[in-house]
Amino acid sequence: MSKEVPSDQKVLVGMSGGVDSSVAAYLLKQQGYYTEGLSFILWARGLDTNARDTPGATNPCCSVASLNDARTTAAALGIRHNILDVRLEFMQLVIEPFIESYGRGITPNPCVLCNRYVKFPYLLSEAASRGFDYIATGHYAVVTHQPQPALMTATDMTKDQSYFLYVLSLRCLSSLKFPLGLWTKPRVRELAGELGLPCHKRPESQEICFVDDSGYRGFLSGYSKDIQVAGPIVDVDGKTIGAHKGLFAYTIGQRRGIGIAAKEPLYVIDMDVATNTLIVGPKGFGLKTQFIVDDINWLIPATEVPDSVLVKFRSTMTAVPAQLWYVGGDTSRKVVLQSPQWAPARGQSAVFYVGNRVIGGGVIV
Repeated sequence: MSKEVPSDQKVLVGMSGGVDSSVAAYLLKQQGYYTEGLSFILWARGLDTNARDTPGATNPCCSVASLNDARTTAAALGIRHNILDVRLEFMQLVIEPFIESYGRGITPNPCVLCNRYVKFPYLLSEAASRGFDYIATGHYAVVTHQPQPALMTATDMTKDQSYFLYVLSLRCLSSLKFPLGLWTKPRVRELAGELGLPCHKRPESQEICFVDDSGYRGFLSGYSKDIQVAGPIVDVDGKTIGAHKGLFAYTIGQRRGIGIAAKEPLYVIDMDVATNTLIVGPKGFGLKTQFIVDDINWLIPATEVPDSVLVKFRSTMTAVPAQLWYVGGDTSRKVVLQSPQWAPARGQSAVFYVGNRVIGGGVIV
C-alpha cells in the first residue's frame, strides 16, 4: 500500500496518451498528490489529420489521436490537462541534429536528445513556473534519495529505460518521480484495462517517436536530399566491391541491405565520411575492445568515479564489465571492455552502471 502524502503536494505528469504515462498519473493521484497532466506538441507532422490512424499502425508522436487520448484519460482520472507547443525547440534540438548526424556517418539517439534538451527541461520549467513540487513521467526507472538523488534501473528489466535517462541533471532528479519503476509492463497494462482507460489497448510506441512506418531512412530521404550521395563500398583491405546509396542509409554493424554477394556475410564495419566510403567485412571485424566516450554527464562527483563499471552502448544489451581510463578532462573516458563486444558506433550513448545505479554516460566518438 502506497504511503499517502499531503494533498497540497503537487506533481505535474508528462502525458503522451499512452498506457504508461496514463497509469503513472493514476498512481500519483491515488498516492494523494494533487496531480495534473501536461502533453507536448513536439512534431508538426504528428498533427496531420490525414495521417494514418488505423488499428495497429504506428503514428508519429503527438498525433491528434494521442493528444485526444491524453485529454480523455485526464478527464477520466478527474485531473486537469494542458498542452504545451514546443515544435520549434524539438525541430532545432532533436530533428536537425538527428539529420545532421546521419550526414556525418554518426548513429544518433534522438530519445536521449529529447530527454536532455526538450522533454524534461520544459516539464521542469513548466512545473516551476506553476508552483508544482514534482514532475513525473511513465518511464520505467527508479529515483532514490539516500541522501542525494540517484538514478536506478527498473524492476522490470525488459522495459528498463534508465539507459535513455543518464543525461538528466541532479536538479531534475531531485524533483522527479517515476511511479512505474517498481511495476511490470503486463501489470501496468492490466491496471489500465481494469480502469477502463482509453489507452489500455494502444500498441507500444516505436523507438523513434517522430518516424512513421517508412522508417528512419524514409524520413531522412524526405527531409535531406543532400545526404543521398552514392559512393564506393570497400572491403577491409581497401578493395572496391560495390556502391552504396548514401552513408545515411547504413549503421555500424548492419548486415542486411548492403547488396554485396560474398562467401561469408558482410557487415558494415566503418564509414569514411571524408571520401564517402562504406567499409564492410566479416563479423569478426565488428568486435571491439575499446572506444572513447565524450560529453559525459556524471550523476556522481567526477572524483568518485570508479575504474571498474558496467557499460551499455545499446538500450537492449546486457551491461558488460569495463574499465574507465582517464584521457584528460572530467567529461571524457576511454572505455576498455573486459571482452570484445559487437559494433559500438559513433554517436551511440554509452551508459555506465555500478550495480543497478546509473553513474553517468556520454557519446561514443
